[in-house]
Amino acid sequence: SRRIFLVLSLVATAASWSLHAPPNNSKSKPSTLTALDASLSNRRSFLSRTTAAVATSSLLQITTYPKSASAAAALSQDAALAQWKASAATIDNLVNNWDTITKGGGDAIRKELGTANFGTDTSPLFQIDKAFKVLRENDDVDLIEFTEQSEEFSNVLAQADTMAYSANFAGGSGKPTPPKVYIDKAKKEVEGLQQISKSLSSLL
Repeated sequence: SRRIFLVLSLVATAASWSLHAPPNNSKSKPSTLTALDASLSNRRSFLSRTTAAVATSSLLQITTYPKSASAAAALSQDAALAQWKASAATIDNLVNNWDTITKGGGDAIRKELGTANFGTDTSPLFQIDKAFKVLRENDDVDLIEFTEQSEEFSNVLAQADTMAYSANFAGGSGKPTPPKVYIDKAKKEVEGLQQISKSLSSLL
């Protein structure tokens, strides 16, 4: 926006020069007209060069900066596949060791799901959507089927997280709902998540 303002200001300045140019007077000396023409020519040349420089600078920033940012955030097919395999293994481990893991309450479940990070270890399920976006670009993957199932996976993951999160606040005053009720609901969602993960793995 500052560059646009600069260009518009330069254009306005050039127009002002033109408007304030003295009228053609047959009595003016030839040397005066020649000097005026030269001055206007120099100003127009300056405006043209400045506008071109600003436009070139803007174009360079537009074309190079996003490319650099995109390259830095890129995830390779191999890395995305490795993340997914680790995620599937994490879900299997969560289901197989449910009673042990859930002794830590709802947050223990959420840590495994990658929806709440505690400590130094991060679940491979954290930001799994980014891996999905890369994996579905593989030419060997059924794009429609993979997209539908990965979206369903994300929805069920969110539901499991909601149940686990609710377990943290259950058992309060009034008519309390025991945390176990939400823990059990979370288990059903995670078991559904496991089935979807197996289906997704078969597509890769």
